[in-house]
Amino acid sequence: MEKLVQLATVAKGNVLLAFDFPFGYPTGSKIGGGRGAAKLLSQHLISSENDKNNRFEVGDMLNRQISAVPGPFWGHPKSMEFPDLTWSKPTFSHNDFKEWRLAERHLKKSGHKIMNVWQLLGQGSVGSQTLTGLADLHHFSKAEDIKERVSFWPFETKWDKNLTGIILAEVWPSLSDYEKIDHPIKDARQVLACLEGLSEKNRENKISSLFAAPTCLTDDEKTQCEREEGWILGVT
Repeated sequence: MEKLVQLATVAKGNVLLAFDFPFGYPTGSKIGGGRGAAKLLSQHLISSENDKNNRFEVGDMLNRQISAVPGPFWGHPKSMEFPDLTWSKPTFSHNDFKEWRLAERHLKKSGHKIMNVWQLLGQGSVGSQTLTGLADLHHFSKAEDIKERVSFWPFETKWDKNLTGIILAEVWPSLSDYEKIDHPIKDARQVLACLEGLSEKNRENKISSLFAAPTCLTDDEKTQCEREEGWILGVT
């Protein structure tokens, strides 16, 4: 994160920093998204210099705040035990919000296998990255030399209407055509393919189209994404 602050500080022109974790939580879950969620999580998430953190304790605490029924956060090492965070997935029985964000539901309908924000441990899970990542983005957005230029997409940019400064956005590298990339590690192939795809759009002066509100969303759904859930860059 220190390196990203350095790069963003000296970069000329507009900057896109894309991260492979959700920028928001399902509407109604009381966590929100973008800058608001980042600030909330930063108040509870503690990370040490050797990268140890209290993300499972935070998940346990959020469960108590969100609902009296089990979950929605779940997953932790078997060596640990928490009063309100289960090791296995509980039945999703929350009435005020859905298990999946709109962007995830859209991808699932299209046949993609995607994980949601609630699972904190296990292969492919993204819940822990969301907790720790958003907390780090709060600290990033407060860095003295860049704080006036940082915007969370689409929460603060009105989708593609205000793309100046340093734009923080969510991506899902699995959407990229990564099989053509020559690298032994799958995650690296996906990241490299995602980077190349964004760079190509930028070279062709077409990258702003990726930030536009998807036509598949109703006006109410667009508002949901702007206020709480966020969206995945390039999903249309």
